[in-house]
Amino acid sequence: MIDAHTPDAEHPGTGGVAGADPAAGDPRVLAVTVPADSTRLPGLRGRLGRWLDGRGVGGLLRDDVVLAADEAVANSVEHGYRERPGGLVGVTVTVLEESVTLVVVDHGAWKPPAPGREDARGWGLKMMAGLAERLDVVHANGRTTVTAHFRRDPGWRG
Repeated sequence: MIDAHTPDAEHPGTGGVAGADPAAGDPRVLAVTVPADSTRLPGLRGRLGRWLDGRGVGGLLRDDVVLAADEAVANSVEHGYRERPGGLVGVTVTVLEESVTLVVVDHGAWKPPAPGREDARGWGLKMMAGLAERLDVVHANGRTTVTAHFRRDPGWRG
């Protein structure tokens, strides 16, 4: 269903989070690769929610991180791999004392929404930006990287 992966130059994994090392089995980092297939989203949501619970990230913050991950991966499936099915999406979450960072990376060929689908579309990035303290989206070097930064203090959504 979901396989652990080792970040490399193509998938930096931690999004530049200092001191976090998924390759070394760092318990603060979950790094997985999922097939670009929307039927895999429920498994990803469940695994990520349980993993966050196990690191003391619960309530609204957990829900926000899971929802942002779900939306980012769904966007990769729909937009990044629409014309090239069978791709992979890297998902990395780093939990530190004061923050949670979500990084989603795909190597798809992003296309605008199909004609006739614009009316109810286009809210995913806005929603993720509303959930996170900061959202960065970078299309470069044949990949798209979405990084969502969440604060972990009591004043920030749970």
